[in-house]
Amino acid sequence: MPERQNELFGSGGNVSGVLIDSEIQQAVDLGLLISRDTFHASSLEASSYDIRVGRKGIVGGEGVEIDLQRETLELGPGSYGGIISYEKLHLPDYVCARIGSKRALSYDGVILLTGATVDPGYEGHLLFGIYNASQRKVIVRHGRKLCNVVFERLAKPPEKIAAADPSLRHGNFPDAFLDRMANMEVLPWMQISERVKQIEQITKDILDLRARYDDVLQPIRDLTANVNTLTQDVSSLTAQTKSIAKDVDSLNTLVTENSRQIAQLATTVATISGAVQSVTERTRGLEDIDRTRTQAFNTLQTSFGRFQLVALAFWTLVILVLGAALPSIIERVWPRN
Repeated sequence: MPERQNELFGSGGNVSGVLIDSEIQQAVDLGLLISRDTFHASSLEASSYDIRVGRKGIVGGEGVEIDLQRETLELGPGSYGGIISYEKLHLPDYVCARIGSKRALSYDGVILLTGATVDPGYEGHLLFGIYNASQRKVIVRHGRKLCNVVFERLAKPPEKIAAADPSLRHGNFPDAFLDRMANMEVLPWMQISERVKQIEQITKDILDLRARYDDVLQPIRDLTANVNTLTQDVSSLTAQTKSIAKDVDSLNTLVTENSRQIAQLATTVATISGAVQSVTERTRGLEDIDRTRTQAFNTLQTSFGRFQLVALAFWTLVILVLGAALPSIIERVWPRN
């Protein structure tokens, strides 16, 4: 193999790129890329090669191999199948293959189930899974073009070389693949259609539920906003309550102090009341004394008035007597000559 690789790549083995038709043909002539007994020139394209359906196939759920050289492989709607390629690959260490689907297969509603890359150094046939996604039966015949491969030259060989499956090396299905295909559940098209309808109904219900959820969510959002506002109001009210409690404590302290002062004032008032009562009693005593003195003064005044009358009468009498005796006294003192 290394000698044939050198013949293919020469001294330019470090040049990477996609192989064109002439390079693919040259490699096949050297026993590389595709086994010469499975290669067909009609499948060679400008920069790719069309892989064809081989001689063995299998339908999912049955587990029975079909010789496609004698009969066709029929896939009902929603069915799976397996196919081994007609071509056998011999990839050098410097080349990998990239798998692409054929439009004709897609137009029939067949989906190719396989990997996208075949690693360098691989040797053997290719294994494909296929799925009929259409609503009609699909017939797969021996030699039909299944996919195309593009061979790409690498700048240097990888450290890990792909290991070939012993069964695929000889064009047979691996036992594990046969087991999976035998136990694969194949759904009839009507059942698939029914399930699709169920999925559509479920989707519709989900969308309806989403709409109802949105209808319910808005009041919840409004309620949440109201709760947040109420929480803020409660917090503010709590702060005001604490402030009022402080004011009440201060008021209680002030009331206590006022009560103490009122008690002191009551004591003082009681003392003043006693003093006023004592003064009142003394005032009453003074009024009695004043009344007694007034009565005595009135009595004295009456007595003095009487005394004045008596004195006036006395002096009047004295004056009258003197007036009567005065001429005689004057005559005696100063006699007339």
